[in-house]
Order: sequence, then structure tokens, then C-alpha cells
Amino acid sequence: MIIEEWIVPLLGMSFMFYGSVTILLVVGLRKIKSRDSIATPFVSVIVAARNEENNLPRLLDSLLAQSYKFHEIIIVDDESSDRTLAIAREYISNHPRLTVVSTDTPSGTKARKKEALTTGIRASKGDILCFTDADCRPGSEWISRLVMQFTDEVGLVAGYSPYDAVLLPAEIRTEGFVASIFHRFLRYEEMKGAMWSAGSIGLGKGWLCTGRNLAYRRKVWDEVSGFSNIMASISGDDDLFLQLVQRSTRWKISYVLDPLSFVPTAPPESFHQFLQQRKRHFSAGKVFTLPMKVFFLLFHGSNLFQFLALILGIFIPGLLTPSLILYLLKSLLDLWFVTTGATILSEGSIWMRFVPMEFLCLSYNTLIGPLGFVGTFEWKTNLKS
Repeated sequence: MIIEEWIVPLLGMSFMFYGSVTILLVVGLRKIKSRDSIATPFVSVIVAARNEENNLPRLLDSLLAQSYKFHEIIIVDDESSDRTLAIAREYISNHPRLTVVSTDTPSGTKARKKEALTTGIRASKGDILCFTDADCRPGSEWISRLVMQFTDEVGLVAGYSPYDAVLLPAEIRTEGFVASIFHRFLRYEEMKGAMWSAGSIGLGKGWLCTGRNLAYRRKVWDEVSGFSNIMASISGDDDLFLQLVQRSTRWKISYVLDPLSFVPTAPPESFHQFLQQRKRHFSAGKVFTLPMKVFFLLFHGSNLFQFLALILGIFIPGLLTPSLILYLLKSLLDLWFVTTGATILSEGSIWMRFVPMEFLCLSYNTLIGPLGFVGTFEWKTNLKS
């Protein structure tokens, strides 16, 4: 049939592209090096907080318990309407290394979080700037493990921040099958995002990272003129900044895989919060470079096309065999990729989760990803940042 004559070659090309990218990411993951700098620079930990009265005390307790002593903590209150500012100020009297500043951002400002972080950075004294969020729980070795990655040539270090439902407030933590699947998916999808981040950085082509576990030199911030070149996006204080450093400087970018550097974070409290959060995250793609936009479109489009070809093969006998073979090969590559990443990121066995989680990831990228390019949303009202 005519339809088979053009679908099968396209299917083969999409598999080759998808498979090549997957293999390269595994190569990149295995190229990540553990660095061991003995320098002890002064570090500024900067947290932008808006309406975080339920999370801030535990975060401050975690940051004040760091084993690395050469650091300050700067909490930036972004016009909170709850007790965030009051709680931060209560800690100051007993903790001289803590500073609290407030933003004075015009109400119409689009990139509020970048403005809040800029306020914190301008108030900071550190040679190294470390970033996390108020609903995160960094371990006591977090700063020291990030600092160890900053050898002379490294300008930015990214790290892993897995979701942990235990960190949700007890009064809103839900049990049951649906909640369990939702939280398992969030952790799985975040793991895959970290694998993309680490794999691309290992290849010297950093694309992605998370601002919940990120550090860079103050020199790097100054060299790229801060966030001024990426203010067009409401999101992107992490991904877009990393890409800017990658494109416009000679600094190397590192990914830290030491489990003591991981920063657990609370997942979104509801599907609505999850949807709004991911729309913001995907919105950064609007200002990705054109080659990067094409690359991600082709990769995720190839994944979807192979699945649709398999479904179509049920109705077109001549298409079923090649689509089934290629989909099985693709699935084996995916399994190799996630098992490699799960081992490196200390996530344990994922065999039992693989099939349902991959289907959910495909649905997520297909249905939710495009929403980031349409509609409006804010950094935070009462939503998790």
C-alpha cells in the first residue's frame, strides 16, 4: 500500500534519531566525573520565597545545619501575604549568618522569580552562589559536595532534586492508589529529567537543570550580565541560565552525582498545581534557540510517532511487523537508559514501573508540554514554584 511506502521509511528514520540521542545520553551519563576541589570559597545560599510559612522553618533548619561553615543564607521574601517574612526574621537573632531581604518588584513584572533571585544575588557576598527552594530539604553535606565540584575551570554545577511525598504537609498528604501512581510518576519523570541534564552535561552540551539544586560562580553571573538576557521568559532561571553560560562563556559545566548532594523536594500538592508548575517550566521553551526547539520537537515527535505507528499497524497488516519490531527495540533502549540512570542516581530498581511510567511520560509530553507555549500563568500565587 502507498501508506506503508512512506510510513515505514519515516518510522526507520525516527527510530534512528531517537535511538542515537538515547545512546549519546547514556554515553554522557557515564562520562560524568566526580571532582574533588579542596578550595573553601565563601558561599551564599539564596532562596526566593513567596508564601512559604509552612516550609521555611524546616528549610532554614536544614541550611543552618550544613557542615560547610563558610557560608551565608539569604532569604528573599517576594511580597508574601503569609508569615514567611516574620518567620525568617525570627531566625535572625540567633543566626548571624542569615540575612532577609525583600523585593520591591512592580506588580506587572513578568519574571518575578528572576527579579527575586537578582535581589538576593545583589545582597550576597559569596564567590559561589547556591540555590534551592523553600520546600526542599538539603542534607547537611549539600554545600560541601557542590563546592567540591568547583575546580578552576568549572563555572556552574547542577544537581539532582528528587520528589519525595513524605515532605508534603501531613494534613494534605493523600493515600490510595491514584495518589501513589501520581507521586511515583512525578519521581520517575524528575529522574528522567535529571538523566537528560546529566547526560547532556557529560557530553559538553548542557540543556537542562533544576534551580532547586544549582550553584555557579559570582564571576559567571557577572560575565553573562545576570538574567538580563533571559528575562523574556517567566521561567528559566535554571535551564535558560545554564544554556546562556554554555553558549557565551568558556566555563565548564559539571553535574554532581554524589547522593549526599541530592536535594529532596515536596511534590505539587494537587494535579492543578502540577499542571500550572509544568506549564511554567515548559514555557521556557519559547525562548530556546531554534536548533534546540527543533531538536526537542523531533525527539518527542519521534517517540510519539513510533507509538502511533504501532497502533496504526493493527489496522494495516503490512505496517504491523516493522512498527512492532522498531517499537520493541526502542523500548529496550529506553529500558537501558532508565536503568542506567536509576543506578547512577541511586533510585533502585525500576523494572516494575517501566511500562506504565513510560506510557505516562509519553502522554505527559504530548498533552501537557504544548500547554507551556500557550496561556498565561505566574511564578507563584499559592502555587509551588
